[in-house]
Amino acid sequence: MRLIRLHSLIQETAYLAKCLCSCKGYEFIVEADKSVPDNVMGDERRVFQVMLHMIGSLLGRGKSGGGGVLMLRISMESGSHGRWAIWKSNSSDSYVNVKFEIGIKDRLEGSIGDDISAVEQSVSFGVCRKLVEMMQGKIWVVPYPVGLDQSMALVLRFQLRPSIAIGMLETEESSSSSVLRGLQVLLAEEDEVNRAVTRKLLEKLGCIVSTVATGSDCFMALNHSYQMVILDLQMSDLDGFEVASRIRKSRSRNWPLIVGLTAIADENVWERCLQIGINGVIQKPVLLKGISDELRRVLVHTNNLH
Repeated sequence: MRLIRLHSLIQETAYLAKCLCSCKGYEFIVEADKSVPDNVMGDERRVFQVMLHMIGSLLGRGKSGGGGVLMLRISMESGSHGRWAIWKSNSSDSYVNVKFEIGIKDRLEGSIGDDISAVEQSVSFGVCRKLVEMMQGKIWVVPYPVGLDQSMALVLRFQLRPSIAIGMLETEESSSSSVLRGLQVLLAEEDEVNRAVTRKLLEKLGCIVSTVATGSDCFMALNHSYQMVILDLQMSDLDGFEVASRIRKSRSRNWPLIVGLTAIADENVWERCLQIGINGVIQKPVLLKGISDELRRVLVHTNNLH
């Protein structure tokens, strides 16, 4: 576990949800309880991954094309649900349980399926449930949500931490944004949701982004001048390793800069990236701070070599 700025994570999730809703023709509404704490201990990457799955899953079930409304509610969980209650241990550490509920309402009647068992038995939901259980949390599909076609709920327990180092974190984020502003980036990502999310994060950091969905299209797009190529290493037609290898063989060993995207960031992946000439690796799910820190590191390292 590490320190999470929960308010920033919620804002980042809401920002990406709004972008995804806009692409699907949905309005997005967020409601957050003011009593939800900011500085907590937890697994930021897993929390973000689960919430992104919930959003993508609900939007994916709206097939009418007529749009509607997606709502995100964040609140303190009440103390009447046994182990989900807010409590204090024998130590000085305090814990709090936060509930995230995401619901969808389509404009057309019956356009979103209401088979709860089908959703809960899906492979992707099963993976999310395991992640949530690892964080001592609970996730479920809400039966018959009031005013909504379908809704998912997530309850997570966080350890409270005092407000510290906020000014320092804000300064670092501002510095990273200035370094990346105007950077010409080609993004190759097979998954539509991941591609949209990563593009929005890059644009938020000031990058100028073009996107492709396959490794073949990425290699073809290099007729244009890009300062950096960000590759999904696990694309099905032509994976990121092969694309990077072809770029290095046909172009400079050092230019353009290449950064890999992967959900498998073990030592073997790092070693293979170094051998091919990939300059950096970003672990999925992509977070704003994670992508900012790695791109900034790659640029600083490159500048130091020249």
